[in-house]
Amino acid sequence: MTRFARIGASSIFLFLAILLILSRLSTQTWHPGAVFISASVVLSLGIVALMGKRTDVIIGLSSILSFFAILLVWSFATRSFYDPGFDGYAYHLSAIWEIAAGWNPFLSSHSNIWVDSYPNGYWVLQSYIVGATGLLMSGQSLIAGLTAAVFLLAYSFFIERFESLLPYRNQVLALLFAGIIAGNPVVIGQLLTHYVDAPLYLFGAALVLFLLSDTVSPNWLTRLGIVACIILMVNTKTAALYYAPLLVFGGFIAEIAYRSSNNSPFTEVFVWIKHKGILYGFAFIFSVVAVGYKPYVTNIADHGDLLYPPVEQIMKGNEPSNVIPLSAPMKFIYGIFARTDHSEWPIDAPIEIKVPGTFHVSEFKFMRFDTRRGGFGPFFSLALIVSIASYGIVKLASRDKSKYKWHRTGDSLALFGIAMIAISMFFPESWWARYVPFAWPGVLFLSVAAIFLEGRGRMQMVSRILVGIALLSFIGCILASGLGAIRESKLLFERTEKIEFLARFPEVKLLMFYDPPAIQDFQSTSTQDGLSVWSRLLADRQISTVISRERDQFDCDMADYLNGGIYWCIVIDELD
Repeated sequence: MTRFARIGASSIFLFLAILLILSRLSTQTWHPGAVFISASVVLSLGIVALMGKRTDVIIGLSSILSFFAILLVWSFATRSFYDPGFDGYAYHLSAIWEIAAGWNPFLSSHSNIWVDSYPNGYWVLQSYIVGATGLLMSGQSLIAGLTAAVFLLAYSFFIERFESLLPYRNQVLALLFAGIIAGNPVVIGQLLTHYVDAPLYLFGAALVLFLLSDTVSPNWLTRLGIVACIILMVNTKTAALYYAPLLVFGGFIAEIAYRSSNNSPFTEVFVWIKHKGILYGFAFIFSVVAVGYKPYVTNIADHGDLLYPPVEQIMKGNEPSNVIPLSAPMKFIYGIFARTDHSEWPIDAPIEIKVPGTFHVSEFKFMRFDTRRGGFGPFFSLALIVSIASYGIVKLASRDKSKYKWHRTGDSLALFGIAMIAISMFFPESWWARYVPFAWPGVLFLSVAAIFLEGRGRMQMVSRILVGIALLSFIGCILASGLGAIRESKLLFERTEKIEFLARFPEVKLLMFYDPPAIQDFQSTSTQDGLSVWSRLLADRQISTVISRERDQFDCDMADYLNGGIYWCIVIDELD
């Protein structure tokens, strides 16, 4: 099982990275999707065969085909649902559709400043799904496919680690921990959206698992999986410029801790740099300069900034009022210990701190795709506290060699977990869960580490009880995020059911209910494509629309909200 998962996951991520690289060769008149997909499958399977046995190709091919099947099934199963998010309508969907139609971001600019200035690799991958299925919203199925791949990879990693330690419970625990890794509330909230926080996390989680797997069982195919994840992360979201190298550094620390008992730490550092560090560094540079030429190089050339538009300009008005003057670590603490609350107006409402472990019933309905207060769920602060306590207890107990045996894998996992928490803590927007998704596995790894104490005694029993409390806390958070996501999708589904009613009218007006940010430059003049996106979505349902920028909903005889800041409007006197 572990071999199948390692080869299968590596094949999937290699396929996606190769497909992204080949896609950079397309032009407006030449964009052979089927050729690129076929070539990517062949090349990824060729690498699998070269790195292992020829029979491994069967595993790789079956994994890629299973991945395709998940995308296809999810696309058609969710075709009745629209994106419950906001940014999908503002720019994600227009980018995906235009790339599917042949636009190559490398060759021309875009009128939407976000499309023109943000990484476009994930949109490129989504465009193939839209092109293959013909379903305008099917790009979001890629999150479901990546979630399945990460779950499989996590399950194989944990079951291998627990096999000798807990032979009778390894499968159950592996399933549980893998489910928690894949079930990050950021992922659950964005399953039906086109947001890129969940994909960034899933690529990063795969990177972490590959790094840990290569620490315990060095393998060249695993290392190429790491390279693929770096390329995919960097071309999904600009935050990867921060996370990708630091996650690799976390893997480096974990490996040194795992191997330092065999050789001197200095020797291990030199060996790691020689055999892995140079490769990963080159992959990062290649993913920024070559694969990510647009936007990273072009942002510097055209605007003088790597991150454009400036983060301060984007975040203005988005922060809760009581975290604005705080340092990044303090913002992180506020975010972790916050009461899970609504994300509606006013957006800058202050964060309310609560006692860890306590909860309000409302916290089980307010979580959604971009929860701004307590975004990991109502029990995450409790999970953090008991996870730290459980690891601290087992480290104290491990000093008694007569009663306990400590496995150094525990230290490796704990150090990686601490690294992910620290990385998240110093991210500028550390209060917002979707911007610091790696805090979730960071806390989990501390709980997992506590399991690697063998023996019988009171301290082990206490640590296991604390691990149990942490697991229940994670499950409670996943439940809250699931209920919130269902509620959000249900509300949108009820609103969009009225689209059938709109088909009765010869003309429907589309209105924007707010003034979008006035950010523009010499290449781009728009920050909101919601009107044109909904116009195309309704045209797909055979509904004729007219975009109106002069009216508001109070000028309408009938009107209601769609999503993404857009209203439909019927003016009886103006109907033919």
